[in-house]
Amino acid sequence: MLNLKKVSINLAGFLAVTLCALCVRAQEDPLGIQIRNRVLAGVEKPALILIANLPLQDISVKITRQDGRVQKFTKKLIKMSHQQEVIINHPANVDHADYKAEIRYKGLKEPIMIEFDVVSVRPMKLNITKETVDLSQGQITFTTDSPVVKVDLLVLGENGSRIADISKEFKEAVAPGGQIEVSFTPTGDSITLVRLTAHDPYGFYNGIEMSPFFIEIPHEEITFEFGKADILDEEQPKLARTLERVHEALAKFGNEFQARLYVAGYTDTVGSRESNQELSDKRANAIAKWFKANGAKVKICAQGFGEDSLAVLTPDETPEPRNRRTLHVLANQPPPVGRLFPRSNWKCH
Repeated sequence: MLNLKKVSINLAGFLAVTLCALCVRAQEDPLGIQIRNRVLAGVEKPALILIANLPLQDISVKITRQDGRVQKFTKKLIKMSHQQEVIINHPANVDHADYKAEIRYKGLKEPIMIEFDVVSVRPMKLNITKETVDLSQGQITFTTDSPVVKVDLLVLGENGSRIADISKEFKEAVAPGGQIEVSFTPTGDSITLVRLTAHDPYGFYNGIEMSPFFIEIPHEEITFEFGKADILDEEQPKLARTLERVHEALAKFGNEFQARLYVAGYTDTVGSRESNQELSDKRANAIAKWFKANGAKVKICAQGFGEDSLAVLTPDETPEPRNRRTLHVLANQPPPVGRLFPRSNWKCH
């Protein structure tokens, strides 16, 4: 029973802005103009894009930045249906600047004047760790190196059911490095996908997808004295070997999520249902406490199910060793309620 985690990053896409008034010009006039003024620094450069609807001669472009810096571009001919990019010399260390452009070509009576701004930002980075993701409580906390104005959270359950579909907007942008908290209400269903997306004020975004995991840890069953829940000295090496396997699985699968070890206890049908429930609960918690006292690197939750989930169906008062057992599950959310785990009343240590 294994659902390996998979983490993928969706890099922010750039926003190509077209001046709507000039969209009309592109259809009616010899020259259409588009502006790429929302770019990721180091990925793409801002530009004026000249679109020739007819052959254009003696084209000149003068671009003036708000600090007075001027750049010029000339071209003898742009053929019909061809495009010409005029790269805007925007400083690498400047996030935002205002510009004016003056465009001329042969036969044009008055120059085309355009005012626009350029935003050049670094790709957003999301900082999220296993300590800041607690799916059992429906809480996710993260930071970014960019301002954030909106966060989207999608949480899917089995068969694509939507456990949460949240969009959280901020009246004022959260400053870079500020903690952002997103929460949802767990439904008890098993989570199959978590998708978190953060948006900056300029139309860029970054997202992360996380697939939870559920790993059953192989172990040796320990023997208890009849009717008791004390861990015998001779049984402790078995628990030590199980704890080693827990730490191996934790190192392999527990890097992006806050994992917990769930210890479930079961009995056979000898004795009353009530006494078996109480005994299984005590034994599961005794194992959890032993793990914690012996250096467990993970939070441990325990619960007994008595004779409510028999591995082998038997009549009452049947001593069946295969029913006297435990399960050890490493997961980042409580095991789903079902035949193996009839209830979800975990006590965490």
